[in-house]
Amino acid sequence: MMLGFRIGASSFAVIVALTTPGLALAQQAAAKTAAPEQGLAEIVVTAQKRAESAQSVPVAITAVSGQQLQAKGITDLAGLAGQAPSVTLKNTASFAGSQATIYSYIRGIGQNDFAFNLDPGVGVYIDGVYLARNIGANVDLLDLNRVEVLKGPQGTLFGRNTIGGAISLVTKDPGKTFSFKAEATTGSYNRIDFRGTVDVPLVPDVLSASLSVSTEHRDGWQKRIPYTGYTDQNPIYLLATNGATGGPTNTNVNGNLTFPVVSNSARSDAGGQDQTTLRAKFLFTPTDRLTFRLGVDYLHVNEAAAPFSLLQVNQTAYVAIYNACITGNQQLITGFTALAGYPGIPALCNNPRGNAASPAGVQPSLASLAGTMLPYDNRYVIHNANGSINPDASYASGPNFDKVENWGFSLQSDYQLAENLNLKSITAYRKLDSSFGADIGGAPIAALDPTFADQERQFSEELQAVGKGFGGLWKYVFGAYYFHEWGHHQDEVPFIGGLIQVTSNDPYDTKSYALYTHNNFEIIPGKLSATAGARYTHDSKYYTGTQNDQNDFGGQLLQLPTSVFPDPTNVYRLYPLGLNHLTFNNFSFRLGLEYKFDSHVMAYASYATGFKGGGWTTRLTVPNFNTTTFQPLPAPTFSPETAKTAEVGLKSEFLNHRVRLNLAAFHTIYDNIQLTFQNSASPVTANGGNGRINGFEAELNTQLTSAWSFDASASTLDAKYTTILPGAPLTTSDQFVNTPKWALQAGTSYRIDLGSHGSLTPRADWTYTSQVFNDEANTPILATPAHSMVNGSVTYKFPNDKFEVQAGVTNVFDKRFVASGYTNNEAIYSGTYNPPREWYLTLRARY
Repeated sequence: MMLGFRIGASSFAVIVALTTPGLALAQQAAAKTAAPEQGLAEIVVTAQKRAESAQSVPVAITAVSGQQLQAKGITDLAGLAGQAPSVTLKNTASFAGSQATIYSYIRGIGQNDFAFNLDPGVGVYIDGVYLARNIGANVDLLDLNRVEVLKGPQGTLFGRNTIGGAISLVTKDPGKTFSFKAEATTGSYNRIDFRGTVDVPLVPDVLSASLSVSTEHRDGWQKRIPYTGYTDQNPIYLLATNGATGGPTNTNVNGNLTFPVVSNSARSDAGGQDQTTLRAKFLFTPTDRLTFRLGVDYLHVNEAAAPFSLLQVNQTAYVAIYNACITGNQQLITGFTALAGYPGIPALCNNPRGNAASPAGVQPSLASLAGTMLPYDNRYVIHNANGSINPDASYASGPNFDKVENWGFSLQSDYQLAENLNLKSITAYRKLDSSFGADIGGAPIAALDPTFADQERQFSEELQAVGKGFGGLWKYVFGAYYFHEWGHHQDEVPFIGGLIQVTSNDPYDTKSYALYTHNNFEIIPGKLSATAGARYTHDSKYYTGTQNDQNDFGGQLLQLPTSVFPDPTNVYRLYPLGLNHLTFNNFSFRLGLEYKFDSHVMAYASYATGFKGGGWTTRLTVPNFNTTTFQPLPAPTFSPETAKTAEVGLKSEFLNHRVRLNLAAFHTIYDNIQLTFQNSASPVTANGGNGRINGFEAELNTQLTSAWSFDASASTLDAKYTTILPGAPLTTSDQFVNTPKWALQAGTSYRIDLGSHGSLTPRADWTYTSQVFNDEANTPILATPAHSMVNGSVTYKFPNDKFEVQAGVTNVFDKRFVASGYTNNEAIYSGTYNPPREWYLTLRARY
């Protein structure tokens, strides 16, 4: 085993040796005193496909109850960011425009791209149903029982695409009596939210139902403003597109660059919300042995895109081409060595953009527009008075929309075949339709305006046999899993005012089959046990690429011969012809030992493996060809990722359940890491290298009195590339994307009893995160700096406990920083900032 892990394991052994006697003494002391009014509530999880206390599961797991989510004002999955050690959650990344998308990283492993050809590295599940796409996965945490965050490879029980971990959301079952709860919230930016749940018993003790609804509406905090920096003295600055000679209106836009994906609605802000979530659940228990759960959920999103801020424009490469074309000044080209030797530039300037078959049709050449449009440069970067970038305003005028329709149903059945054997089934179908677009270029000129659409369907079936044998000494799970996903993805992406016009509509189809088992054996009853699990997975993937560049930018710039194109008669077609097929087979396993010092303290050691499927690079700006023979090559592919993690941990409770302390140390070998790099104007996916990750995590929860609670967590990650694969633009000194070295969190609340007047509970939450790089190239201007965040709230409960009012503030000190970022071949640097300080006021009622 590697040295880093030996050190971590030795440190852990010291912690156990020093802590265990103290814990035992604390247990004895607590036993001699009166029990407190209340301690920490037990959280029951199903991480091992059976209901059991989170403290008895030999996996590093953070479990957050629905009540805790409400106390912290967390309403969606991205809001959990900072609440679990070694976990990074974001709803914006790179060049994506949808805020309904979740980007999850656990222990340095995840996926930083929304593309359909990439699988997430952290699986998200709702009531046991896997969400295959991260689009639409930033789900509303509506009427939840709990959230379980499992860290480390979960390849045995959860399967493919969980090599970083899994996030399992478990909704509440309908109650057996009529009840309802509702809340209304107002706040900053005209926020108006409503959430409500009603439980209805339809047939007493046999059939009950619940219906939950959530609506969230607020204006965006970033405003789109007109660019007014014109001058009538220089013809370059004239706005001849409408015959104007300058003025306050923002008309410097080429309207011909709209694509079918682009929304017709014009929004003047970004960063707001307009979402509706519905969830219905039915619980049917016809006999004591048989239970059915039918769940239906629906998400509707129709809001502005994520708010991008232009950070910097680099006067090289295609920016120089664009400026040269629209000003007619070819000297702008010759002055840049990055463009030296490209004979096709004049043709690019003078060639009509697109072709007759293009969705946008043939458009005027940029050279013909010389003197009618503004150059693209740093004039569009908006600064505050102190010189910092102003994230609350943008000169963007391009696409600005985010539409998602995501719905599905699942049917779970649980039949007790024998006293110690249950047969379970989970059948599910889901449908996703989304379209979103953002103006990343941040200017009144169409510099970089990507739009996308996805239509995805998935069906899954899982069968489980869960039971006990040998008098309860053997606990087992045997399962079979089938998954089918199909759909198509559409790109409509104009760059450089239309010099590049990428279009595609790509169908794909994936089927996956798996068999698995998970077993726990008590070697010394009540003391020592062993865990062994395994899973075999077979993936079969099909994909047809249709990508075109309607202006043949790369071909003209490089003067490529027609022989390099997939179809020599069509120089606009970039992607290789035909149906592509890949298959992957994997065997993942978990081995472990657990030792219980007593009923409150358990230590464990485990070794687990997992994998994430491979696929195809789908974004090209030039054909894929052999640079020696100038012959076309097949579709470029990337291999599956694999992770192997050795872990030791300690789970403990003491002071009569008033204090809970969990520790974990781990060492991961992470191979064939799938990364998204910039290649020319397009982001492409490839296996970048191999790495190793060492880490340590600690979680503390306390309820020292019935009134005071305190929770804290800390994690440190040391992630390094050990090998760089050929062609990858990396070095071994580069840091992993979305992987902070340090993450700290602390929160506390204190309930003040007001007697017959109710109670008042102030709460404060603090998080700290060290520097995070948001792209694989570790671009400094796109990085999130080290920062602390503070949220606070005060909750007043009425005496009858049926009403309460919560007032809170997020980002109390109004700290602003880049939360995600994108650069297009280092020509445009654009970032999405975190939201500003916001206040909210919530009224809750229950019956």
